[in-house]
Amino acid sequence: MNNLLRYRIVGGPAASRSYPLAAQIVVLLCFVLVIAGGLAAPRVSAAMTGTLRNTNLAALVAWSLWWPLVIITAVLFGRVWCQVCPMELVNSLVSRVGLKRAAPRFLTSGWGIALFYSLALLGFIRTLWANRYPDRMAYFFLFLLASAVVIGLIFEKRAFCNFLCPVGRLLGLYGCCASLEWRAGDARTCQDCLSKDCVDAGNAYKLTGRGCTSNLYPATIEDNRRCHICMQCRKVCPQGNLRLSLRKPMADFFTPLRFSNAEFFLLFLASGLVAWEMAEEWRPARDVLEFVPNTVSSWLGFSGEAANFVHTMVLFTMLPAVLFLIPGLAGRGANRIPLLESAKAFSVTFLPVMASSHLVKALFRITSRLPYYPLAFHDPVGYTTATLITTGGMAPDTRLASVLFPWVSWVAVFVLAAGLVSAWWIGLKSPAYRPFSRAGRLPYLASVTVYAVAIIFITVSARF
Repeated sequence: MNNLLRYRIVGGPAASRSYPLAAQIVVLLCFVLVIAGGLAAPRVSAAMTGTLRNTNLAALVAWSLWWPLVIITAVLFGRVWCQVCPMELVNSLVSRVGLKRAAPRFLTSGWGIALFYSLALLGFIRTLWANRYPDRMAYFFLFLLASAVVIGLIFEKRAFCNFLCPVGRLLGLYGCCASLEWRAGDARTCQDCLSKDCVDAGNAYKLTGRGCTSNLYPATIEDNRRCHICMQCRKVCPQGNLRLSLRKPMADFFTPLRFSNAEFFLLFLASGLVAWEMAEEWRPARDVLEFVPNTVSSWLGFSGEAANFVHTMVLFTMLPAVLFLIPGLAGRGANRIPLLESAKAFSVTFLPVMASSHLVKALFRITSRLPYYPLAFHDPVGYTTATLITTGGMAPDTRLASVLFPWVSWVAVFVLAAGLVSAWWIGLKSPAYRPFSRAGRLPYLASVTVYAVAIIFITVSARF
């Protein structure tokens, strides 16, 4: 198995005590600048928000570069973003002087992350539109930063990252698809080790070269869900018995992979987001999904944030319920198992299709926003540029985006098709499906095929 740490370009930083600390400091400074850039933007009408979020440099970088790259790297390489995340740095620093209390069962069970993600997605992002208003984006990021500080002051180690971060666990689930893994090199070496520095509680609060603050013993890591790939254990291992290795994509699905109830709930909410974002690419699909929330909002006389909330509840609770309920019911009847267990079984094949869809949307967002970067660097606040664009006095230069458009479209179709093939491969070969007969697997595979084909159809209709 090829250990990438053997190559100086990878092994050097992994062994260096300045990494990832130096990178985290740089990213934290960038994070502060993004917050400042968002706060500098004026409040504008709802009609202008769609333009201002692309002309304000802070919002453009946050939602059209940073977040898409986080998704893409997670699907391809695992939780590599967690290496340089500024929240991990802040939480780790604050926890050194905090109360160091053990996290309660509610947090360690994963429900803290699930509910925090609910607040972030349903509240800040989709109801208050923090991804459209630069100033609300800044307040949202300040809220995340404050949460990391407060949790660090109360609980031990990096409790925010392990038990509350709305991004990390989703990236961990996507990391099951990744072609990289961080593992112990030789299990016998770990067994013979007497010091166990990689999990020694005495090392937990060191600035660098600390024991695992996710309470993971490298020799027993089975999948990519929880490891942050921070490489700290490599710095304290006396034998250097860690590896960062290439592997077959989707490898974690062929281990004894089983999602917890909290992880399933996280996937449940995120599935609505991904379905909606892909539907945005094609107006007829968007109209279909918006019909029910628009009708309900009209009946209730809602507008603004109230109407946003109705859309949020329909698209991110009712829509996922349909996505999971149909295969869940069919699988329950075929396999004679409880509905929740049936829906969780479906989610194993659904995850690679969902991850590939999210990756494609991220790719679309990066390339479609390229015309705005010269304008945003010239006018970082973006208000003047947004005003000129909305009044017809200026137009972004779309030549590069137009050249990339067909290439990106074909890549998108290939990625989505690969997600569907992976779902079938998992459904037929994964240990998670061994208890089911071929007839018992059919409801899950048929359902995931319908979903994937619908996404491919929307993409082809929108792009070709």
